[in-house]
Amino acid sequence: MRPLVPLLATLWLLGPGPTPAAAQDINPDRPDLTTSAELVPAGSLQLETGIEYERARTGGQPTGQLLSTQAVLRAGILRVLELSIEGEPFDWQRTDREASGSGDYTLGVKYRLFTPSEGSTAPVVSVKPFVKLPTASAPIGSERPDVGALLLVTFALPKDLTLDTNWGVAALGQRHPEGFIPQGIASASLTTPVTDRLSAITELFFATKEERDSRASLRTTLAIMYKVTPRLALDGGVRTTLVGPGPDWSVFVGLSARFGR
Repeated sequence: MRPLVPLLATLWLLGPGPTPAAAQDINPDRPDLTTSAELVPAGSLQLETGIEYERARTGGQPTGQLLSTQAVLRAGILRVLELSIEGEPFDWQRTDREASGSGDYTLGVKYRLFTPSEGSTAPVVSVKPFVKLPTASAPIGSERPDVGALLLVTFALPKDLTLDTNWGVAALGQRHPEGFIPQGIASASLTTPVTDRLSAITELFFATKEERDSRASLRTTLAIMYKVTPRLALDGGVRTTLVGPGPDWSVFVGLSARFGR
C-alpha cells in the first residue's frame, strides 16, 4: 500500500490551490461509522487516526478481544472530488488463539452530486464508491476483496444540529465456497453542538450479514468531538451492538488534522 500514499499526495499537489472554502473547520468522518457528504477542501490533506479496543462474548467460546489502530488519509482534489485511503496499520486479536498484523486497506472516491444554495434547507448529497483490497492474512482479514457504494446525505438542521445519513450496497468476498454475498447498509448520525468547540455524536448503524452463516446487525455509537483548533480535532467514545453479531462493547479515541498549502 505504500506506493498509494505518494500517488495520493501527487494528485493533491496537482489539484487547485487553496480557495476560500479551505477556511472551513475540520470535519472528520470519524469517530462514527457514518460518512458525511461533506468533502475535504480542494488543495488540502486530512489525516484521521484512532485506536479502538473491543470485547465480544460468544456462547461456549473464549471472550474475543480486538485492539486496532485506524488511519484514513483524505485528499481534496477538486471542489467536488475527494480521494481516500483507509485501513488498520496494526491489529491485535485474541479468541481461541492470538494473531497480529496489518489489516486490510480500502480505496474510496467521494464525489459531490449536489450542493444547496446559501440559505437553502436542502441537504448536501454525495456518492462514495469504494473497494477493499485483501492485504491482510486470515484471521485478521477475509483474504477476499469487497466492493460497494454509499449514497451520502447530510442535513443542516435548526439549532446547528447536523444529521448524516448513509444508504449503500456492497458485494463482500467470501471463502468456502468462493464468491460474493450482497450487503445492505443504512445509518444515521446526529451531531449536537455542546459548546463552540465540543460536539456530541449519536449514531445508529445497520448492516445485513457479513458472512453466509451470519445475520444482520445494528450498532450504536455515543461519542464526543473537541476541536482544539479549526484544523485539529480530538474524539472519544463507546460503541455497542444492539442486535445481531458484533462486539459487546468497544472504546476508542482519535485525532484528526488537516494540512494545506
